Amino acid sequence: MPPRNFSLDLGRTSNYVCKSCLAHLRPVHSQPPQWLARQASTARSLRSRTRKPAATALKDKDPDPAEIQRMLAEDLFNGSEAQSNLDIKYYSENIKTGERKSLQTNDEFGEDSTGLDHEVLSSIEDLEKRMLDTLKLINTMEKEGKKEKAAQLRKQFKTTIRAQYKGKVGPEGEAYGVLRIPGFSGPRNRVVEELNIFLAREKVLEKGVPSHKDLAECWKFYSSARKALATDWDKVPREVWDFLFMVLSFDSRDNPNRMQHIYVLAKDMQAAKVPLSDTQQLLAIEAMFIEGWEAEAIDAWKRAVVTIGSNRETFKPYYELGVRMCALHGDTERAQQAVDTLLKSTHPPNPRIIIPIVRALAAKESMLDEAWERYQDMRTLLGDTMTIEDYDEIIASFLTVGAVEQALQAFVDMMFSEAINIRGRDRLPMAVGNHFFTGKWLKRLIGAGDLDGAYKVVTFLQKKGIITAPVQLNGLIAAWMRSGAAENVEKAEKVAWQMIQARLDFVELRKRESVSNLTLYNPLPNAIDEQQQGDEAESKCLTRATAETFSLLAENYCSRRLHDRLQELFRVLDQAEIMPTTFLMNQLIRSYSQAGEARKALNLYNRLSDEIGVQPDGHTFLTMFNSLSVNRLIKRIPSLSEQDVSTGRELFKDMVQAKWEFDTPELFGQLPRTILFSMFKAKDWVGAIVACRAMRQIFGFHPTDALLVELVSGIGSLQVKTKRNTLRLTEGSRIIERIKHGYRKELIEQGHPGEEMTSEELVEENHAVFEQIVFMKAKVRQVVLEDLNKWVGEASKEMGVYDIVVKGDQEVIRECMKFDRQAIMGADSE
Repeated sequence: MPPRNFSLDLGRTSNYVCKSCLAHLRPVHSQPPQWLARQASTARSLRSRTRKPAATALKDKDPDPAEIQRMLAEDLFNGSEAQSNLDIKYYSENIKTGERKSLQTNDEFGEDSTGLDHEVLSSIEDLEKRMLDTLKLINTMEKEGKKEKAAQLRKQFKTTIRAQYKGKVGPEGEAYGVLRIPGFSGPRNRVVEELNIFLAREKVLEKGVPSHKDLAECWKFYSSARKALATDWDKVPREVWDFLFMVLSFDSRDNPNRMQHIYVLAKDMQAAKVPLSDTQQLLAIEAMFIEGWEAEAIDAWKRAVVTIGSNRETFKPYYELGVRMCALHGDTERAQQAVDTLLKSTHPPNPRIIIPIVRALAAKESMLDEAWERYQDMRTLLGDTMTIEDYDEIIASFLTVGAVEQALQAFVDMMFSEAINIRGRDRLPMAVGNHFFTGKWLKRLIGAGDLDGAYKVVTFLQKKGIITAPVQLNGLIAAWMRSGAAENVEKAEKVAWQMIQARLDFVELRKRESVSNLTLYNPLPNAIDEQQQGDEAESKCLTRATAETFSLLAENYCSRRLHDRLQELFRVLDQAEIMPTTFLMNQLIRSYSQAGEARKALNLYNRLSDEIGVQPDGHTFLTMFNSLSVNRLIKRIPSLSEQDVSTGRELFKDMVQAKWEFDTPELFGQLPRTILFSMFKAKDWVGAIVACRAMRQIFGFHPTDALLVELVSGIGSLQVKTKRNTLRLTEGSRIIERIKHGYRKELIEQGHPGEEMTSEELVEENHAVFEQIVFMKAKVRQVVLEDLNKWVGEASKEMGVYDIVVKGDQEVIRECMKFDRQAIMGADSE
């Protein structure tokens, strides 16, 4: 790749090849070619004792064909009789024409391999040498302290290069000049050439912003070339260092390892004895701190107070960096000195620089008051410009260390424009001490993910006489469980059982008729067990459990397959005098099914739905159909399959009569599919036809092509990617196409024009294909219509859909619809 400054004179259409690329094109042989390794004659062997042969001399380095030719020619003209027959010639072959040309001299050989004549190659080598010497001279002058002269010489050097070679010199060429690292060539230094290719791109930066690809490849090529460059750091021009620093230090989401890259690059620049600018030094110090060298970074920051700290351009970022580092390191005294220096300067900083100091002071219990004073200073400086995010930072700083009172006061400051002081008060004022106000705070903390802080607030409010509402504490329990962390799940379970115990205590007190003054959120003091005293009594949760609390625990136990704990929870539900909900019933049925106790699941469903009056929903029936033996057992048992036929029909009847509606698209996709597959597995062919016809009316269900292929193939899911299933799916698709072809042929015979079918006709086609699949599975070739209607009538009565399937009573259909009836009725009235 040519240097960037050669782009105009030599152009893209020239035959120019630089030395590094030429080195890559030359063949590299680990051993000499066979024609060099052949046995020498007797005379040559005698002469080799006094002079090393040409082939042996080339073993230690990459062979240059021109040099080989010269050495062999020298041997030929030494007068040896045995060598007189050795004649080596080089030819150049034109690939297109096949014409060969003999190469006689080194110049001819070099011109053929590079495309450039000898004079051009010599000029390029001389230019690279002079450029390298000039850069070394500039670096030497900078090391000796002659920075002004070095800068003047560097500027003159770049101006001369631009005047002679009027091409692009890289992104922001006026600032970076020649972006090339000379002096590294050959196969061993190929990584440096790859870095040079990256530097020579016409658009490494676009509008001053590096792309994600630029950032990734910049570090990729530089990190690969570091080892080679370390052998001679002096060859790396200052412009290259500045350019690499500019790209790798770019602050962007696409540069997640920014500080690590800055740290490595700064170390390399230090090893190369390249002075860093003030801005680069600040970034290097910050990178050092983040990479774990905290004490060393702070020491470097202290030493730079005279240079960087006194510079008007870097004064503000220098002290802001010191505030952040010292605060994180725990040196609050020096951090406060730095922030005071900033605040007293003629260029005051953003007052939000005080937030790290508040966080550091709050971490020390003895300095809580001082942290509060610093917060007040920041609030005064910001005034009306203080944002909700600023308050969130302050609140989190206090909550993290358990200073809930200060955190609550900051939240009060955020919510009320007038001053309301709550610090040091045993009872909170009515404007603050109510469930609506504290509920907003808890909701905000839970939404922000500060779950531990939210529970600290719950405990603090309880000590102030404010019992958290169940809906708020249930939200915290749900958030703990959603996190999936074992520690959080344990906390959620502990708090939930405390709430259940509070509910049991309340029920017990109510039975004793000693709670006449008991209110929902202000229980009597004797609601706490008299045996619990002191801190233990204060830490006990007084919020009473609700059905939602039981539901959260039930779902967690069911997903974790803790069947015994779920049974215990259901027994306690009765003691707590809370009516079981549909969700609780579904979880317990699902747990019984997972435990292999399908009969208990069915008994529980019947008891809860018939005796207690729990209203089932679509999820209940989905769970019940999944509990059938044909869906649980790998090996089918005929006796259980026969029971599944009657059980399935009874469940379908209950499903139709129950008052529920589809609440999720997932349920709409799973329930009809599970019902049909269950009947297919149980070989209830007539029941499958009745179910499909009924679900068409009350579900708005139509079998899709994918479902038809699954049913005819007998595969539980199209997502099971095995070779056997793939073959079955392929065969199933062919069967469906054959059935559709016969159906459409009959339509044409009946007078159908044979053109493209409408959407309604396609729906009818899929229903007809479904019934053909049922006949095929039942091994019935021809079905008499009267017999089919008789079978359907009997089965529809057993399944409770006779008026829907046989009579087509629209009033009954509207009553049994499982989606938005009002929308359907409104559409009909229109």
